[in-house]
Amino acid sequence: MIRIITDSTCEAPPGVLGHPAVTVLPLTVVFGQTALRDGVEITREQFWERLPTSNPLPTTSQATPADFIGPFQDFTARGDEVITLVLSAKLSGTYSSAIIAQESQPGWPVDVIDSRTISVGLGLMLQEAVAMVEAGLSRAEIVARLDAMRDHVHLFFALETLEYLQRGGRIGKAQAFVGTLLKFKPLLGIVDGEVVPVTRVRSRTKALEELQDRLSQLEPARGEQVRLGLTQALVPGDAAVVSRSLAARFGTQSVFIAALGPVLGVHVGPGAIGAAVYAAK
Repeated sequence: MIRIITDSTCEAPPGVLGHPAVTVLPLTVVFGQTALRDGVEITREQFWERLPTSNPLPTTSQATPADFIGPFQDFTARGDEVITLVLSAKLSGTYSSAIIAQESQPGWPVDVIDSRTISVGLGLMLQEAVAMVEAGLSRAEIVARLDAMRDHVHLFFALETLEYLQRGGRIGKAQAFVGTLLKFKPLLGIVDGEVVPVTRVRSRTKALEELQDRLSQLEPARGEQVRLGLTQALVPGDAAVVSRSLAARFGTQSVFIAALGPVLGVHVGPGAIGAAVYAAK
C-alpha cells in the first residue's frame, strides 16, 4: 500500500484527510509556555476563541525529524511505501525535518515532496495524491505527477490586516505593504513557495473580487476538471459567497471549503479568506 503523510496546515475535504492512506502529522502552536499539537490538543474552534486575548501572540513550531521517523518505520515495516507531502520549505522547517528522517535510513521506500504551497493549495495536491493511490498508480508515477502539479496550483489570500504576519515574523516580501495599509486591504499570493504581495485595494469586497479575478486569469481551463479549495477564518458566509462565484466562473462543482487552522491562523488572523485552483490535466 502507498501511504501519504502530510502536515496539519493541509486543509482538504474530510473524506480526503480521513482517507485510510492518509496520515496527518500535527504541527504545534505555542501559547506562552504551553505547546499544543494542532488538531490533537487544540481544535480550530478553541484556537480562534483564544487568539484575540493572547498576549503575546502565539508562535508555531515545525514537525521534527522524530515526528517523521516513527511513521516511516511503522509503514515500511509493514511493506508499505510512503510519499510525504508537506507545506512549503520556504515557510517552515518541516520539509527539512522530513528529509533528515528519510536520510536516516537509506533504502527506505520513502519520497519527500516540497509542495511549495500551503493550506488549500496543499489540500488540492493531497486530493490529487489520494485519487492517484485509488487509481493504482505507482509511487514513482504519483511523485512525478505531484512534482509537475506544483507549478499549476494557484493560491491567494485576502486578509483583513497584515498585523499578524508582521508580528509573527513571516511577512516576507509582503513587508512592502507595511505602512500603507491603514485604508487598504492586502491581497497576498503564494509564489514559488513564499508569501508575496499581489495588490492592495480599498475594501474587502474589492479584495475578494480581485482574488477571484487573479485566479481566473492564471487558470484558463473551465469545466469539471477544475478543482477549487477555499479556507476561511471565522467568515464562513463570505467564503460561501466566494465559493459559489468561483464555481460559476470555472464551471465546476469540485469545490470544498475548510476552516483555517491554528498554525496558519497565527500568521493571517481572523477575517482571512484563501482560495486555490488547479485544473487536472
